[in-house]
Formats: sequence, C-alpha cells, structure tokens
Amino acid sequence: MSFELIKKLDQEIWVKISGQFTVEDYQETQTLTLLGLELYHESSALIILDNFTGWSKDPRWEEILFMQDHADKIKKMAIVGDEKWKEEVFMFVGRSFRSTKIEFFQKDQLELATDWLAETD
Repeated sequence: MSFELIKKLDQEIWVKISGQFTVEDYQETQTLTLLGLELYHESSALIILDNFTGWSKDPRWEEILFMQDHADKIKKMAIVGDEKWKEEVFMFVGRSFRSTKIEFFQKDQLELATDWLAETD
C-alpha cells in the first residue's frame, strides 16, 4: 500500500502517497472518500506526495470513473509535493475539467496548503 490516511475530520480528508500509486490504492482512497461524502455530501482533500514515484502501469486506470462521477462533491483539493509532479498530477485529477478548486503546493508549504483548505470562499 502506497497511501496512508493521515487525518479525517468531518468534511476533510488527508492522505499521504508514497512511492508508486496503484489502482488498488486508488480504489481504497475512493472508498474512504465515498464514506465521507455519504455523511457530509461534500468534502475537501489534502494529498501529500512523499517520495512519490508516479502511477503503476496498469490498463485498469482507463476504467476509473470516480473523478467524473463525484467531481462536484469535492469542493477543494490541495496537493503538496515535488514541483516535478505538478502538471501530471493536475492531469490525473482532471483539474481543467472540474469545478473543484485544486492547488499545488511545494513540499515545504504544508501549512500554507492546510490554511488554503480552511479558507471559506
């Protein structure tokens, strides 16, 4: 498992992803997020990329529809990690196709990312 649930508070979920992210990891994070959405109907997410090495090579990635099905229920997403992953992560989360506010923060900007998530619009 390359992800770890760090914190779950009401409408906010924090996840740390280390190493290579697999389809199984994604499915488990999807399950956690769906549980939160059932309770609160919308949520925010903090994703910390820690020694992240990318995504597994797996044809099942093409079957993933969660982001399309639940995109509007995740109101904000902060991603913290190495700048080299920024564009690929934005493509993976479908940043340009979603109404979700998604921002990327450098790995030394965790506090800034959590403050941004806490801001009300």
